[in-house]
Amino acid sequence: MPGRAEYQALLAKVESFTDRVKEGQGQWLKCGSGCGSCCHLRRTAWAVELDAIRQLLNTLPKVQRDTIKARLSSPEVVNGDRCVFLDNDARCAVYGARPLICRTHGPAVRLPNADVVWCELNFDGMEPSVVMETISGDSILDIELLNRTLGLINERFISVRSLVARDTLDSTLTDDV
Repeated sequence: MPGRAEYQALLAKVESFTDRVKEGQGQWLKCGSGCGSCCHLRRTAWAVELDAIRQLLNTLPKVQRDTIKARLSSPEVVNGDRCVFLDNDARCAVYGARPLICRTHGPAVRLPNADVVWCELNFDGMEPSVVMETISGDSILDIELLNRTLGLINERFISVRSLVARDTLDSTLTDDV
């Protein structure tokens, strides 16, 4: 389905970028399996990302899906204080399909206002000016460019899904007549 392939290509580019950043900044990055500190906020996901999560969820054992479903009504999740996919061991239940916001949280990113920010756990004890001298410009993710690209991919994904749904409805109505 259009949009899915483009999304997978974007994920591959982000993963390549992240791997390169980890090579150069790994000694200062605390991000990793079992951290979960960035998972205690309300996050959003685009339709194309939710589609990838849905596909992954369909491959999980029923007991794991039921556990996630039960967390939907927990006060922490309802209040946006915990991601529904954050397991009790601080690991992501949908790690392989986690949204881009989750994949890019931690290392330095440039915001639309040109500010550069990073997870407060990273670069521990370093003054911001020292961090900026330490990291190279090509190791800072332009979050606005990433979001615009993801938005275009998502728009293509949604428009094609709408056409498919409408065609299915049209053929259903025609077949019934």
